Amino acid sequence: MNKKNDIPSHYYNEAPNNVQHADGKPLLSLDPQFPVVLTTFEMMTSSSQADYPHRHDYYEVLYINDGEGEHVIDFETYTIQPPTFHFLSKGQIHFWQLRKPLKGYALIFPEEFMDFSTSSIIRTQDSNFFHHIEQAPFLPIDREHSTMFNDLIKMIEKEFNNEGARSLTVLRAYLHILLTELHRLYRVEHPHEHSTAPSSLARKFKQLVSEHFLTNQSAEDYARRIGVSTSHLRDTVKAVTGYAPGHIIRGKIVLEAKRLLAHSNETIAEIGYRLNFDDASYFGRFFKREAGMSPAVFRRQIREQYKIVQE
Repeated sequence: MNKKNDIPSHYYNEAPNNVQHADGKPLLSLDPQFPVVLTTFEMMTSSSQADYPHRHDYYEVLYINDGEGEHVIDFETYTIQPPTFHFLSKGQIHFWQLRKPLKGYALIFPEEFMDFSTSSIIRTQDSNFFHHIEQAPFLPIDREHSTMFNDLIKMIEKEFNNEGARSLTVLRAYLHILLTELHRLYRVEHPHEHSTAPSSLARKFKQLVSEHFLTNQSAEDYARRIGVSTSHLRDTVKAVTGYAPGHIIRGKIVLEAKRLLAHSNETIAEIGYRLNFDDASYFGRFFKREAGMSPAVFRRQIREQYKIVQE
């Protein structure tokens, strides 16, 4: 159960509750125990296009074929320009500001399905649009590639809807192909994020930071987790991203602080304590140094900008 002041969350096992009904029957039968879901925006309730800030406990690959408006993800606003893929990582805060409802597909899965934390069929570099700090989490699709992606989505849809005999192995394989093709196209848009061993190490570092920034806040912590020397990690991350590991760790802490300041009712001191600052005044100084303004000023400005109303 969420605390009173927690940011609203959508949970993977609640997906069946958000399917639209016709004649008293759901338009799509979803099994909350099955570790991947493919559906369409049209089949889901308004929660799939929620206009209030919230986060998910799962990953999403959204293939938007129609719709008009903006997608706000962690304080960045992205204009919807179909056809396009949008990527949401577990824990990100997002909401929609739509002038025309979305049409297209939503592919959602918990972390365990792709096993992001370990070596698996989906390699880190095949999913570098997740947990990505520097690059926009979307990918426009041109006419040349739209047929291929439409065909891939249709194959996933056909396998997923084959309830009597659908195979997780087949679905994982299709998703592997989809993410690999998306990654290839993503590399064209972001050529400096290429699939070399150094960039793979840097992405692994950033992924781990997303998962452990509350408890591990030094480069040494992450070097130990990855199994490399601290100097090698520092040199590699700086070479690939342009930033030192400490800068990326602090950036993640600041991002979570911004999320809580914008979307929770917790006091600034409570947010500081949640982020493992022993002293509220130190948290205030840290935030101002990193964000360029005090926590109170940021809270007021961001709520005014996005018209966020707290009860």
